Amino acid sequence: MSDKRITDLPEAYRPAIEALPGDMQMMAEGMEQRFPGMGVLIIMALAEIVNGQWVYVRRMDGPMRSWRDDQIRAQYDLGGITIRELARYWGLSQSSIEKILAKPASQAELKSKQMGLFG
Repeated sequence: MSDKRITDLPEAYRPAIEALPGDMQMMAEGMEQRFPGMGVLIIMALAEIVNGQWVYVRRMDGPMRSWRDDQIRAQYDLGGITIRELARYWGLSQSSIEKILAKPASQAELKSKQMGLFG
């Protein structure tokens, strides 16, 4: 007996992106850009999981912002780059770069630097 999950449909039975309703089409196109050949399957799995319920999907700015700030700090600490150049590279204002550089280093960065002292 076969499994009855929607994602187990043979590819021939899966709808084309254009056949998906409303926002599902937009989400499938986005997933397709990031995971070629998987967009419809990912959205079908999501539809199966949430089962028609309204779901709020939060933005994931926090992890990206932390990574960006750590990259800015590392680039600046290496030297050879100005605050103005960092602002232009990252698409931020100079005052934003100054605020990032004024913040204490992340715990991961501190640990890495401490290990470098003894290694």
